[in-house]
Amino acid sequence: MTRPTTPPVSEDLQALVGRGVGDIDTPALVVDLDAMKRNIARMAEFARKHDVRWRPHAKMHKSAELARLMVGRDVLLRIEKSAAKPGDVVLSVRELKLTGGAEAGKREKLVDVSFDVRAGEIVGIAGVEGNGQTELIEVIAGLRRQTSGKIELSGSEIGQLSARQITERGVAHIPEDRHRRGLLLDFDLSENTILGTHYRAPIAPSRLGLLDESAIAAKTTRVLNDFDVRPPDASLQARALSGGNQQKLIIGREFDLHPTLLLVSQPTRGVDIGAIEFIHRKLVELRDSGTAILLVSAELEEVLSLADRLLVMYQGQIVGEVDVQRADPEQIGLLMTGGQRTAASAI
Repeated sequence: MTRPTTPPVSEDLQALVGRGVGDIDTPALVVDLDAMKRNIARMAEFARKHDVRWRPHAKMHKSAELARLMVGRDVLLRIEKSAAKPGDVVLSVRELKLTGGAEAGKREKLVDVSFDVRAGEIVGIAGVEGNGQTELIEVIAGLRRQTSGKIELSGSEIGQLSARQITERGVAHIPEDRHRRGLLLDFDLSENTILGTHYRAPIAPSRLGLLDESAIAAKTTRVLNDFDVRPPDASLQARALSGGNQQKLIIGREFDLHPTLLLVSQPTRGVDIGAIEFIHRKLVELRDSGTAILLVSAELEEVLSLADRLLVMYQGQIVGEVDVQRADPEQIGLLMTGGQRTAASAI
């Protein structure tokens, strides 16, 4: 507002709104001091009634303290886990190539990708998004067909199988986009819980297409309870859940398959800090039960915390394997941007 429509502004008010208000002929902010005092009084009253904890700014830089205040309990920002005990090779990928379609200029999305994942270990893939991680997971899950190369699950070729056939062989998939790939938002929680198993026993015990309501209820209750999905109301539409609870529903559904191999992309994207800790703990528990896990995350801290072995991708290629016990984030960053390929083995 300008001077013709603005009452005189006192020096005290100018001091309150801060330096730079300047001459009154310039546009100025008008503050209702009475309203401000009433709002402050309401905030103080709310704090007294609800035990709001105030902390000096100097402490706010401590992540653990801030996380505890946010969720009301201590939160492990870096998951504590024992050393992995890798078993036999579960997933073997050799010289995998994927070429994009005409709209992508037939650019290579994956270039001679080779690696193994063993039972009882988490292999993480770090990289700037858009460097082939999404395509790699989708090819292994059967959602895309590779141009060439071999994918084996426990010694059997799966590269030419459908997504359903791959799931039936013990592969579970937590997709990076929970709305596009993970859930049917207008379906209820029980319907979303049986996605992927809706056609087979115990959900569909006969070939007549009839569903066993008691089996559906048992599975839904188990997933909602074991993965702390809130509210645990099976009749709710999936879109009614928060992002964190949607993610826990997907993770619970895939874990309930008792997979031999878990493919997981961006497991904690868009979820609150309490859910992040919960999801990380569940992934480590699954690893300790003997499942092989291939993890993709854009969060370097996340893959360093969870992975037993870490691969780095750049422009569709594996450009290095990193020792997570003595990893240098700066050097990993160079790998992620193509700046230090030849030094990968030394990290």
